[in-house]
Amino acid sequence: MKTLSTLLFFISLCTAIAIAQQPPSKLLRVSPYSSITQTIGITEVSVMFHRPGVKGREIWNKLVPYNQVWRAGANNATVFSFSDDVTINGTTLKAGKYSFFTIPAEKAWTVIFNSQADQWGAYYYDSTKNVFTFSVTPEQAPHEEWLSYSFSDLGLTAAKLSLRWEKVSVSFVINTNTAENVSKLEGSFKSQAAQQAALLARYSLDSKSDYENGLQAIDRAISLNPSWGNFSVKAQLYAAQEKFADAVKTGEQALETGKKSGANVSTFEPMVNEWKTKLPPVKGKKK
Repeated sequence: MKTLSTLLFFISLCTAIAIAQQPPSKLLRVSPYSSITQTIGITEVSVMFHRPGVKGREIWNKLVPYNQVWRAGANNATVFSFSDDVTINGTTLKAGKYSFFTIPAEKAWTVIFNSQADQWGAYYYDSTKNVFTFSVTPEQAPHEEWLSYSFSDLGLTAAKLSLRWEKVSVSFVINTNTAENVSKLEGSFKSQAAQQAALLARYSLDSKSDYENGLQAIDRAISLNPSWGNFSVKAQLYAAQEKFADAVKTGEQALETGKKSGANVSTFEPMVNEWKTKLPPVKGKKK
């Protein structure tokens, strides 16, 4: 009993230490965390950042030195996230997360997207991981006490992103491939719908039941995806109902489609040949 009590005490102690070592889920920050998300077409663009305040301080070339890499916020490096590929200043950025830095200067800022998304400030900034850099001209703007990011000039294919702090604004346009992305999305929906319909037809075939609903389902699948596999399921449904003329006709369509696509139809071709032997003899010819 003494050994058991000692073990339980030790487990409780370890648990208490582990809980004590866990960081709190929320931290009070002088520069509070913020995020902003904008959908452009069907592409989600998010910016995650911390907001320092001016607080009467001289910002440019003082608190934020010129010609040095800046995290474009406070605390953690600012992070951009793109759900799809985007184009900025003529260069394509792949979907994903990027840390965002700038090099402020009086007449031109360098904007930097870096592949190391999660890092503290710019202390471990590695220029070899830069994915894309370009130059932007800063503009004078009304006073902004707390650093902000915002979207404007929103359209179906583009939006302007602006960083504002103190009396300076830096902006650039984010373009999306909306037409291509919508086409991919529609293709994905069609593919999923075709798969579901084909599964329903396959269930009808395997369970040897409800063939009419199975045929309706496979017709829906074929309308979305006229693959050799879908045609072969339809042929087998006809054969299961002893509709061998329809089975042969659809089976030959399946074979033709499969051979054109390079599919392996070696196990299906004998089935079609077997159905042919069950066709009624042609008038005037002996079977």
